[in-house]
Amino acid sequence: MDTLNCCVVGYGGIAAFHVEALKRIEGVRLHTLVGRRLEPTEAFGRERGFARTTTRYEEALADSEVDAVVITAPSELHHEMASGALGAGKDALVEIPLAMSRRGAEELAGLARRTGRKLMVAHTRRFAPTGRFVREFLASGRAGRVHQHHSYSFWLRHENVGWTGYRRSWVDDVLFHHACHHVDFALWATGAPVRRVRGEISPLDPRTGTSLDVSLLMRHADECITTISLSYNARQGMSGDTFICEEGTLTLSGGRVTFGGEVVFAPDNNFQEGMLAQDREFVDAIREGRQPSCSAEDGLKALTALQEVYDQMVALEGEDRYRRRWGM
Repeated sequence: MDTLNCCVVGYGGIAAFHVEALKRIEGVRLHTLVGRRLEPTEAFGRERGFARTTTRYEEALADSEVDAVVITAPSELHHEMASGALGAGKDALVEIPLAMSRRGAEELAGLARRTGRKLMVAHTRRFAPTGRFVREFLASGRAGRVHQHHSYSFWLRHENVGWTGYRRSWVDDVLFHHACHHVDFALWATGAPVRRVRGEISPLDPRTGTSLDVSLLMRHADECITTISLSYNARQGMSGDTFICEEGTLTLSGGRVTFGGEVVFAPDNNFQEGMLAQDREFVDAIREGRQPSCSAEDGLKALTALQEVYDQMVALEGEDRYRRRWGM
């Protein structure tokens, strides 16, 4: 395949990062941009150099020239759009979460197997320089056994406004979206699957229709304990990871990694380089006829843990306090 024609769905902040990454990959053509509203779709497509723009996703899928689809649409549309792409014979890279439930992720993983198409999940932390360094550092044995992993991310989301300041037409979700980042990173960085998970989520907030706080505790197969705490109620935002290890403490904060208090890694342009490495892996997997390194099966693992926490809360206190308005 000399030229890979890509369709990108969405024109928000994360879509812009994908587009810039795709531009840097040799042989990739920005073929079609799909958006919800005509005017911003045309403006984004014209500015970024797409050959075509449309507000009709089915039209893009019916185009025989389109080889692959990058889906950055609202989370609740990921299942439907990924299913459509695979069914139309297109390979797909889907922003997290792969779906909004374990069932949805299972369906997509099964569909990818049956169709033989590539379905990759955009767990970008796996590909960012800091993420790769942390995984390799822990795997090297230099830190010794990992006893605990603490991961946190605190933001203020009392309105449906994302990190770019753009007012969304959809509701973000702290459990099935943001916790998905953290659960996957814990599984990948430690290299140990989860054998038990417990958690708490706050009742639905009337302003946004979703929970604003989540805390979950995971026991890994190697007995490491991961604690994840996330909030949309924090007026001062912050995020980071700490690994309490046999030989010292490894901390990731603001793109910088320290071990025993000493800086051991501090890359430049961490997020954009991670996006480039991730999207290049997607393209390479298509060209080489292999599964991408972050497949639908990986996305399913994270959603399985999150579904367990959600189901626990519903079983304890009933659906009315926690029920999401979407399906899969």
